[in-house]
Amino acid sequence: MSVLEQEKSEAERIVVLDLEATCWADGENVPIDKMETIEIGCVLCDLRGNIYDEFSTFVRPVQHPILSLFCTELTKIKQQDVDNAPRFLEAMTLLDRWAANRHSLWCSWGYYDFKLLDAELARNGGQSLFIQKAHVNLKKAWRRTTRQKRNAGLGAAIRFHELSFEGEPHRALSDARNTARLLKFIPYEEIALQLSTVTIPSSSTNEG
Repeated sequence: MSVLEQEKSEAERIVVLDLEATCWADGENVPIDKMETIEIGCVLCDLRGNIYDEFSTFVRPVQHPILSLFCTELTKIKQQDVDNAPRFLEAMTLLDRWAANRHSLWCSWGYYDFKLLDAELARNGGQSLFIQKAHVNLKKAWRRTTRQKRNAGLGAAIRFHELSFEGEPHRALSDARNTARLLKFIPYEEIALQLSTVTIPSSSTNEG
């Protein structure tokens, strides 16, 4: 078995994650350290995008506990959804338990989700076994595969392959499911290339 074949075998079960976060109408000017996760959605799947299990939870923001009108209209997440949800570190504990020993790496569409998790763990003084796994930027791998330089949003990528978006856009679990659907269009070589350049989050330890 070649090294690449061994890596591929070890990566047969991966987690695709998507986050929704507090946002405002002038969101482009809001730094990531001001944003807070309000929903986590994950799917456990293989490299063809076949889904075997799912995880989803709302998360209660603390710094800005009242969602903006822009945020509720964009995500369709209601105030009562987050009011009754676990706080960030509790939600990460639930994610760690769900994902434990089930995957060798995790992916997201772009680096935003990676950076937000890392920023929130640092801000809350927490740690997570989940984020210590290798991370792959699927958007970058997809762009390298398709040679697409623009319109690399998730919706645009779905349309590029003449697919229809399934579920509610800007909802974590729906976005994770649709991201998983794109895996079959990305050669494993591109995923492995992203693995070779992964950066361990500053909030992580060497344990696990």
